Amino acid sequence: MKSSARSTASSPEVRRGAGGFALFLAIGLAVAASPPPPSPGPLLLAARPFLPKDSVYRAPFVAGETLVYGLDWLGIEGGEMTLSASRETSSDGIDLHRLVLTAESNAVVSTFYPVRTRYETWVDVRDFQPVRFEKHAREGRYESDEVEEFDLTQRVGSWREKRTALPDRVEDLISSFYFLRTQPLVPGEAVQVDVYSRGNIYKLSAAVLGRERVETGAGTFETFKVQPQLRESETGEDRNRGKLLLWFSDDDRRLPVMARTVLGIGAVTARLKSVTPPGPTLAPPAPAAPPAPG
Repeated sequence: MKSSARSTASSPEVRRGAGGFALFLAIGLAVAASPPPPSPGPLLLAARPFLPKDSVYRAPFVAGETLVYGLDWLGIEGGEMTLSASRETSSDGIDLHRLVLTAESNAVVSTFYPVRTRYETWVDVRDFQPVRFEKHAREGRYESDEVEEFDLTQRVGSWREKRTALPDRVEDLISSFYFLRTQPLVPGEAVQVDVYSRGNIYKLSAAVLGRERVETGAGTFETFKVQPQLRESETGEDRNRGKLLLWFSDDDRRLPVMARTVLGIGAVTARLKSVTPPGPTLAPPAPAAPPAPG
């Protein structure tokens, strides 16, 4: 599939949000039940014999999980946003997570900032690394259709005509968000991973700021408050500029229960409304062994 991008006009703030990790909120103010575009067809994936076909990277969500969010912009109800997970199989028999974020502005917001956007990624269940990412964005007057492909055998990422060497572990904009759910979250520490986007490698560092109680339409949760920072290098400028915050439930599901970003058009908050089905119950980590008497 060829990738293309077209833009008639767009504010720099919106362009930054659409192109960085902050897309989780920057893409819009609502979601609607739009029919999904067709699957891109057979997904090619080398078997990577060092990874057994039956191995599975531990993830706190199941196929069929659907997370629905209410969104608020400057006190205005913008509609809903949805994150969903399903399973597919590559042409050579590898199980894949298909992770989808869709957004479409409601009638009120569409009068001044229409949004109709879909991001999706296919992730190898064995080591939780992406094999394909697609973006189909309609945000204001900004339009973009792009594809990124990951050759995990040769460790090469492809975007348009650009080829980029991939690090040993890499995520894309959507899989990196789900990857955070698979990791231990410890206040005062940070989760770090490399992210590939539009032919470039970025350093994602998600600092765990602490614990907070968050009330949502899906219930009240004890959460970890996380601030992702996305840089072009270890010492580069944070592309999110500290304006993105995420709250993950402090339980085995690691549900993303709330997110907030500050854009040029104001702060946008996504708050969880419903979860279908509830996530699996995972065994908690074993307690550390007491130190030997000495």
